[in-house]
Amino acid sequence: MSKNEFSWYKLINIPGFGTKSRHYVYKCLINKGHELNDLFEMSLKELEDLLPDIGVGRFSRARHNSIISLNNEQIFIDYQKLKNENISIVSIDNELYPVSILENLKEHSPLVLFCKGYLPLLQNKNSISIVGSRAIDEYIIKITNRIGKTLAQNGYSVSSGYAKGVDIAAHFGALEAGGSTTMILSHGTNYLTLKSELRTLEWEKNTLFVSQFLPYEKFTGANAMTRNKLVCALSKAVIVICSGPEKDKTGKQSGTFDAGKTAISLNIPLFVLTSEVLKTNYEGNNDLIKLGGIPINNGNELINNLRNLESITESNNNIEKNNLKQGTINFD
Repeated sequence: MSKNEFSWYKLINIPGFGTKSRHYVYKCLINKGHELNDLFEMSLKELEDLLPDIGVGRFSRARHNSIISLNNEQIFIDYQKLKNENISIVSIDNELYPVSILENLKEHSPLVLFCKGYLPLLQNKNSISIVGSRAIDEYIIKITNRIGKTLAQNGYSVSSGYAKGVDIAAHFGALEAGGSTTMILSHGTNYLTLKSELRTLEWEKNTLFVSQFLPYEKFTGANAMTRNKLVCALSKAVIVICSGPEKDKTGKQSGTFDAGKTAISLNIPLFVLTSEVLKTNYEGNNDLIKLGGIPINNGNELINNLRNLESITESNNNIEKNNLKQGTINFD
């Protein structure tokens, strides 16, 4: 057992401590020259001196006593279960932690990523995210699958959210072409189930599951929206296959549209399939193009545009539409 890894697991299990308070704790430790392990050996007085803002203001739900009174025995049992299931805990200070997350999400970066599968994919700088609706017809599945295959055949790794519909079609397209894929979960790893198709594709050699949520956390709409930010942050570009409007008639927000807006806000190139390609008018696609998404009508446009990104540095990756090339390979 890695003492440091177990300490990270303990930190994210402290009751009442959310993302901001955990970041605050880690920052205070580093600024004072401490290691994370030191946190759990301090007295109440030492914790109060180290973390003066805990319990007040934006950290009002957090308590110093929560650190001291942790159920270490149960936490260790849960931790050991993760290790037995070959789940790696990649913390923000780990050399495997993706730099792109830190650059894009900054103080909102997850402190810990739970990973299962081919871990080197975390470092893949050629990852392209594909997002879209769950309820799609066979034609959209065919298009998405073909895009996943095309990306894999051109040396890109495909990432998506492992949900039914567009996500699964994208993952399987990449794998069927012999490529790799990252599946970013909107729930904890306790609820991860391997789809039967994966077992025939030697998934352990070319697939990585990633979750930023505690193992026992279930799917929620809020988690899905949070997950979308990670999907974008791990990618050099995002492709929207099909999206409903930002909000439907009941006021429910579209996860795909949210992912598209997130990409734009982070200056991550956003490519959006046009209604002409989809043979259906998707309101969300049209609106995302108006917001700055780059319309894609065929395969050469997509690949040429992605190739164009390779000449742009990570610190300045906001490309101009007028510089994008076009081609003639059809999706259908």
